[in-house]
Amino acid sequence: MRRIGVRVAVIALVVGCTALAAIVVHASWERAAARNVRALVDQLNGQVAASVAQELAAVLENAAAAREALRSIFYQGMIETTDEAKREFLFLALLQSQPSLSWIAFGWPDGNFFGAQKVGEREIRMVEVRKIGDGPLAERRVDTYDVDASDIMFTGRDLADTTYRVTDQPWYTMAAAGDGPVWGEAAAFPTRVRPAIATAVPLYVYRRFVGVLNVTIELERLSQFLTGLKVGLTGAAYILSPDGRVLAAPIDPMARPLPEDALPPWRTLQGDDDPLLGAVAASLAQAGLALDTIVEPRRIEVSTAGGRRFFVGLAPLPFEHWVVATVVPAEDFVGDIERSTRDLAWLLVGLVLAIAVAATWAADRLLSRPLGRIAGQLRHIEQFRLDRLTGVSSPLRELDELSLALRQMAGGLASFQKFLPTDLVRRLVASGVAARAGGSRAELTVMFTDLAGFTRLSERLGEGVVPILSAHLGDVSAAVHAAGGTVDKFIGDAVMAFWNAPEPVAGHAVAACRAALAAQASLRGREHGLAMRVGINTGVVLVGNIGAEDRLNYTAVGDAVNVASRLESLNKIYGTEVILGEAARQAAGDAIVVRQLDVVAVYGRQESIEIYELLALADGSAPAGAFDWVATYEAGLDSYRACDWSMAIGLFEATIAARGHDPASETMIARCRGFIESPPAADWRGILVAQAK
Repeated sequence: MRRIGVRVAVIALVVGCTALAAIVVHASWERAAARNVRALVDQLNGQVAASVAQELAAVLENAAAAREALRSIFYQGMIETTDEAKREFLFLALLQSQPSLSWIAFGWPDGNFFGAQKVGEREIRMVEVRKIGDGPLAERRVDTYDVDASDIMFTGRDLADTTYRVTDQPWYTMAAAGDGPVWGEAAAFPTRVRPAIATAVPLYVYRRFVGVLNVTIELERLSQFLTGLKVGLTGAAYILSPDGRVLAAPIDPMARPLPEDALPPWRTLQGDDDPLLGAVAASLAQAGLALDTIVEPRRIEVSTAGGRRFFVGLAPLPFEHWVVATVVPAEDFVGDIERSTRDLAWLLVGLVLAIAVAATWAADRLLSRPLGRIAGQLRHIEQFRLDRLTGVSSPLRELDELSLALRQMAGGLASFQKFLPTDLVRRLVASGVAARAGGSRAELTVMFTDLAGFTRLSERLGEGVVPILSAHLGDVSAAVHAAGGTVDKFIGDAVMAFWNAPEPVAGHAVAACRAALAAQASLRGREHGLAMRVGINTGVVLVGNIGAEDRLNYTAVGDAVNVASRLESLNKIYGTEVILGEAARQAAGDAIVVRQLDVVAVYGRQESIEIYELLALADGSAPAGAFDWVATYEAGLDSYRACDWSMAIGLFEATIAARGHDPASETMIARCRGFIESPPAADWRGILVAQAK
């Protein structure tokens, strides 16, 4: 079959440039449209934030002005606080002139209270609370007036008992304790409980404390202002506190009005089903922001779990670290733009369709499919999965020759695959570790395993032991890989593995323990009756390509590695299966169940370490009370170290009785009896010095 050159195929692909040009045009249009939308959103957010800030500043200024006007009038003696008629007229006039105010009130130190309350647009209430004797009750008088632009009409009086005491209110106590105006939150008044902000100031006349003046703005007033704002088509603005409460929000006309004596529950960003508030919470989480850290305007584009996209604007307000949040659904702005974008896209598709069909067929037939398959073969070689390599046939001569070269290369690599730890090679390639001598220090968890009685079994079975060994090494390797570890080498029937290199492994000590227990379980499932000893240790070692320039081994060396090997051998002394070093036990923490076996100076080291027997993972799979005997053993170990041999023997015997069989306890009993016959030296510290590897 006659093959064509790559150059001819490339010429055919030039046709695709037309489609590329169309894509560039379309992308440029989309970027320009997106920029315009963001600019429009920024402008809208700025206008809304400025409007809210201006309204809030005006409300606060009006409240402060009313407060100072009242204080000046009373301070100058123009009206006495006890002059009921003039006091009512003054409070009424101020409420009429300041529509944003909700309460103007005065509290006396004896607990009496007088205030004027605005309800809606026309109703004003004069509310007085006077104590009745020395008890907790007081009399509440409420006079109601209907107010319009030309007249004030008395509509009724209500008398009732109340337990309201003005001296218990936060605004009163804050102002009375200071010497100047204060601002704070307020809620409870004699006739109504609503979230509000209040400014209060102590009143002194001739240096005598008379009481506290209060001017209050119910947050509902701010909500009414937000309701009237136009934020896109379906957007909204909210005023938020630094702790995430919704202080003011557009009012739902369908919401059922609350009783006046019921405090409405606070809406919060995290606990509200309003999708717009949900977008604010999502934007804060996405940007990693907290409301109390916002000191300049921010715009965040966020997509919620429902798939909707929102533009969220956050800007600080000049009061108590409040924040105004504007939320606009993206569809309010981008609907027409998206339709125009789609129309343009279809137009461009129509223009290039004829050329694109031919170019696509040629590229797919001659280049895309063959190159894609060859790229897949290269990935198999990169990952050292040579068994997955297959030939790729192509009408292009160069690609056909490239495929043949890949098959020949894979055949050469396959000859050496059996002599290499293939999984390790894959990990090194994925980690980008170059094949040159060198290493670095890192904290690893190292595990050594060895089969007990394997030598006798191999003498008895001869070559028949090979399948058993292969199955065992496969089980250990599978357990290590499942736990994210790296098999370093096989040493006869022994295995060395480690965790946290070449790739980091979170909780590598726990992972090693999981692998050890899984390997032990697999071994017990076999029918050859073999047992396995395991040593696990954690520490900083040198890990990397160790060896000569022409022969390297990716391995770990260091004291922690040697200790892990010695710990495996210590299982012979205690009749255990898995022994952990002190560092591995600390690193694993509460994720495992262990018992402290002893304090040992392993062979070749002068320093001693605590050693532990790994019993299980602390995942709740063990029956309740399965390891109650551990406390008895460790109590015996404490008595052993205190040279109380008889007590130690009794506790170790109790451990055996509780467990049924415990070689470690038997070993310790034998030691105790030996020390009874031949006591240790006076400086004996309860440390076993191992005399063999």
